[in-house]
Amino acid sequence: MDSRGKEAVGNVQRAVVEDTKVVLKATDERILWDEKQSRAVVRKFDLRLLSLFTVINLFSFIDRVNIGNARLLGLEKDLGLSGLRFNIALMCLFVSYCVVELPSNILCKIVGGHIYIPTLVVCFGIITMLTSLVEQKGGLYACRFLLGVFEGGISPGLVVMLALFYRRHELGVRTSIYISASSASGAFGGLLAIGLSRIPDWGLIHTWRNIFFFEGLVSVILAVVAFISIPSGPETARFLTESQKQVAVDRMRIDSAGTTEHSRTTFRHVVQGLTTPPIVFCALGFFFGNTCAQSFSLFSPSIISAMGYTKELAQLLSVGPYAAACVISIVVGYVSDRYHSRGWVIFATVPFGIAGMGMLEFLPTSMPGAKYGALYLAAPGIYAFLPLWLAWAVNNAATPTVKAASAGLVFTVGSLGGILAPCVYLPGDAPNYHAGHAIMFAFLFGSWVICIGMIIYIKWENRAREMGKRDNVLEGLGLEEQLELSSRHPAFRYAV
Repeated sequence: MDSRGKEAVGNVQRAVVEDTKVVLKATDERILWDEKQSRAVVRKFDLRLLSLFTVINLFSFIDRVNIGNARLLGLEKDLGLSGLRFNIALMCLFVSYCVVELPSNILCKIVGGHIYIPTLVVCFGIITMLTSLVEQKGGLYACRFLLGVFEGGISPGLVVMLALFYRRHELGVRTSIYISASSASGAFGGLLAIGLSRIPDWGLIHTWRNIFFFEGLVSVILAVVAFISIPSGPETARFLTESQKQVAVDRMRIDSAGTTEHSRTTFRHVVQGLTTPPIVFCALGFFFGNTCAQSFSLFSPSIISAMGYTKELAQLLSVGPYAAACVISIVVGYVSDRYHSRGWVIFATVPFGIAGMGMLEFLPTSMPGAKYGALYLAAPGIYAFLPLWLAWAVNNAATPTVKAASAGLVFTVGSLGGILAPCVYLPGDAPNYHAGHAIMFAFLFGSWVICIGMIIYIKWENRAREMGKRDNVLEGLGLEEQLELSSRHPAFRYAV
């Protein structure tokens, strides 16, 4: 390796060392910041951005899964969704969802999330409101397809936005909080559906139609708040002082081994995000887990109702497992950040979901209380590890474009699971749903096995880099080209 190559490796290695005090040179003056200043910046990001992102994601999920609540309140009967027609309506959303996620994330990177995300929110809010007016199954299919077009960019786009403001070891718990909106939507959405369905008829809008109209209206209002509140990056956050802005920028430069300066979007970085082995592993693990999560969110009221409970009571009983999943997801994310580990925490979490689905499959129908109790294992075991797959993928990408492509790939492959989700619990399998429970069990086990394989691979690859076996990739490259290697630079270490 030539002297410039060695110097670049040394620079990158020194950059990723997380000291309590870091000195950087910026704008011709030396800026000293310590962990106290860094924590103050993070608190402001949590209050102003993380809370807003979580609420956006909450209503994105509510607008997506409220069709399951509307089904129990008359939608299926009113629109003639007999046989598999309801399942087709569910699938329409995920078909478009899957197609748009990756290109949407690249577009988000080019346009800027501060503009792109609020635009998507206002669009899916309007589509949700229009769903309240459909009179035939064709109209419902069209609305669900368009909803997927606009909602498809929300979750991956927000993950990329989080990565603009938070360092790698801060992303686990915050991704868990943000993604916990998916489980919270089940709890909050069920209660909200019951309340909205009881609003007296007013013209065409009544019962289940109220759910779509008012939840869509809230999303539109939320979009206005997002347009005003979301900055383009740490350096433009109006709620930070000038010194805090510099600290926020320096934090990210240190965390990304100096590569955040190279933020232009290149096709090379997109390809890198789609082909880096740990990121591909994360996409596959998320695929199996997301299939289970989407199936559970769409059919949990029906699963509980099939245990012998009334439809309204089934809505209320669905709140508990989701609430447990929400709390445990945040705890699991905190533990993951506290010990700087993604893989080992996933390894320890998934077995709870496997156990819960096993109980649902093998417990007799004469024990509805026990089967309902199994949901308190299944829901946390399904939802708690999903955010960590996303954080793990983003942690193993260095430059912004690679992060965007990585998050887009994970969500796109995960949405393939969303296309499968409506087919997991079929009407002919009711009321025991043996086939559905067995599929969920197998998919959770598959995600667990992929986690084990990824841990083994990362340890092997990091050891090879430590031994200098990957230094040959720097041969013939200038300093600029070496930094463009992003996570494939020999000095970069994949997160376990």
